Amino acid sequence: MSKTKRLIELMMTVNVKRKFTARELAEEFNVSYRTILRDLDELSELGVPLYSEVGADGGYYVLNERMLPPVLLKESEAIALYFAFQSLQFIGALPFETETGYVLKKLYSYLPNDAKMRIDTMKDRIVFWNPSRVQTANELDILLNAAVDQSTLTIQYDSQKEIKERMIQPIGLYSHNGFWYCPAYCFLREDIRLFRADRIKKAELTNEKGQELPYSSVMDWIELSESEVSDPIPFTVELTREGVRRAMSEMDLERHVQKRQDGAGWVKMNIPKTELTYFVDLVWNFGREAQIIEPEEAITLMKRKLKGLLEKYH
Repeated sequence: MSKTKRLIELMMTVNVKRKFTARELAEEFNVSYRTILRDLDELSELGVPLYSEVGADGGYYVLNERMLPPVLLKESEAIALYFAFQSLQFIGALPFETETGYVLKKLYSYLPNDAKMRIDTMKDRIVFWNPSRVQTANELDILLNAAVDQSTLTIQYDSQKEIKERMIQPIGLYSHNGFWYCPAYCFLREDIRLFRADRIKKAELTNEKGQELPYSSVMDWIELSESEVSDPIPFTVELTREGVRRAMSEMDLERHVQKRQDGAGWVKMNIPKTELTYFVDLVWNFGREAQIIEPEEAITLMKRKLKGLLEKYH
């Protein structure tokens, strides 16, 4: 076996074993004890996090941050991977403990020169842009792990009026329009609620057992939430041309926008009755570019908001 092949197989072996002695490896690879020691030194120089202890129970340990074995990629695959990873640069936070810029540089440095030249000619011509957000989501790791383990969390959630404590069981995470969202079962409301991750100021694991949720993935929830509405009421809004443009950039409206030939249009959808105030507030931000047609309760809420604003400038 060549030295290069032996080092690759040795890297994969120590990642699996986690704890071992040099003599065990020497016997397994049919080489001398000194050869294995030199090989382990080379793996350490390559970045494999090895730790050694002396004594009767001593040996080598692989620390938690394991190095993955080499993956052979075609040039086109490496370039696709580079740009897929680069697309994360505009997302302010990620649910992984990693430095995206460092990993991107590391991938680039190992590419052959012709692949680097190809990337250099492309990277100023393609951007996976997302709007930059000032808000940072600091609890993504614990939200994702809770979703994977189907465990429950106590969170401090910054709602419109105050910070409230909730106990939730996350379904998963998804990123949209520069924000991270976490659909989760809310034990207070006894129903699924959508939480914006940057508004979760603190999250801690509880001792409460999670329950069986009717969604096997966050994508299941997204698809079902688009087709099913609990306690629905009709919500219709007339839009100017500019209103259509704005509505197309709002996650909760864009798929319901209907456009006329002149560019104006409307939104007609069913919304949960409990979310009526939220949708009125959403349309409020459109100003003169939108007019609520129904329900009457939404029109009343809008008039109340207008009256309150007029009183400030009276």
